[in-house]
Amino acid sequence: MGNVNRSLRGWANYFHFHNSSQAMNKVRTHAEDRLRTHLMARHKVKDRGIGSGRFPSAHLYARYGLYKVPTKAGWHSAHALA
Repeated sequence: MGNVNRSLRGWANYFHFHNSSQAMNKVRTHAEDRLRTHLMARHKVKDRGIGSGRFPSAHLYARYGLYKVPTKAGWHSAHALA
């Protein structure tokens, strides 16, 4: 989880600006799906519906410590004002 969180945090800090909400939401969803898929394989859960119920998003953040990628930009421009 340490390496995954470092990568997510770095990616989010580099690309997170004004109109990136949709892209950041896709990254967050992808990270959740990948972790859920890993946990399903580890716990031998074959059905995605059962996997989603057994490993909900809140559980991924609280128990496994997945970094929550922000979906709303905190600043509006990647360029400094002159």
